Amino acid sequence: MQKDTTPKPMEPFTLEEERALVDKLDTLSVASLQNYIASARSALGSKALAATWRPRIEFGAGHAEQALVKAQAASARDALALSLAPPVVASKSKKAAAPVADEESEQTTDEA
Repeated sequence: MQKDTTPKPMEPFTLEEERALVDKLDTLSVASLQNYIASARSALGSKALAATWRPRIEFGAGHAEQALVKAQAASARDALALSLAPPVVASKSKKAAAPVADEESEQTTDEA
């Protein structure tokens, strides 16, 4: 009897798997998200990609694109806030106060 070697459809993400992926993607930097999206697009364009993986990669890529938009907006807000913030005026640094020698102590050292 011959074994069935056709790929079985992959189960959809469980809710826990989706949440874990979303949480991970939400913490990535802009550059990491861009790399993730590029990799996902490359995988989706590959003829070697098993059809069972496609829905998972599409889900991840879609959320990564949303996370990227949010991360870029946050970066732009931060940059704008920094540019609009009043300049910090550095106070003139005061030199460490040198001990002031009183005249009496100077006179006593001269006499000795």
